[in-house]
Amino acid sequence: MNLSGAWPITEDVGSMRDRIDAFASGAGLAGARLHDLVFAANEAVVNVLEHGDGHGTVRIWLDDGQVVVEVTDLAGRLTPAHLSPARPSLDGRRGFGLWLMSEVCDQLTIEQGDGGSRVEMRMTVDDDSIKPRGGAQQRLGVAVTHRPAGPLVTVSGDLDATTSPQLHAVVNDLLTSGRTYIAADLSGVGFCDSSGLRVLLVSTVAARELGGLMVLAGVTGPLDRLLRLTGSLTVLAVRDNAEEALNLLSEHRAGS
Repeated sequence: MNLSGAWPITEDVGSMRDRIDAFASGAGLAGARLHDLVFAANEAVVNVLEHGDGHGTVRIWLDDGQVVVEVTDLAGRLTPAHLSPARPSLDGRRGFGLWLMSEVCDQLTIEQGDGGSRVEMRMTVDDDSIKPRGGAQQRLGVAVTHRPAGPLVTVSGDLDATTSPQLHAVVNDLLTSGRTYIAADLSGVGFCDSSGLRVLLVSTVAARELGGLMVLAGVTGPLDRLLRLTGSLTVLAVRDNAEEALNLLSEHRAGS
């Protein structure tokens, strides 16, 4: 087993995703399986940053036809007991990170010892239909256009633990200013992790509690799969494109 990549964990999670993507795609991992491994590694690193002391390492190598990613956390707070077969609730109060990691990886193990916690994710090289992420991390772009039915929030780039607070702040500002009917066009989102999903859920619930509605549009590819895997489509209102989302807002306004 030859170690093929190793680097310290930093706040620049996007660069880590690009490194994982580059190595794993070069090793032959493609499609949904490539996306899933990048997603799982992202969740493991964010867990170190948010719940550990922020110090650890990421390693990746190829082992007998499997791409292996190892994330270590020197604080050692993560234990095997944190893995649960039960899907978290959709109220947005708990994260989906560990549960999703176990769902999308071929094999996920957590070990705890004197040197801290160690998460190992394995994915067998195979083909699938969803195209790889490709390209470098994009900064999040959030633009608001005021339409008769309500604000249209156009989101582009990577929606992750670093950038999702930006979207949450924009939506929260709209809600607190009385604009409770909101359409969000996510067709430009290239990556979404559990932090981004939590913002979508919390924002949707907040709009409904204020008597309004938040509708998502342009949900395709890996983002659509994430929503289906977590059961979030039972809570979120989704339409194919921005105009359909705005039409739904108009219908709800007329019926309220």
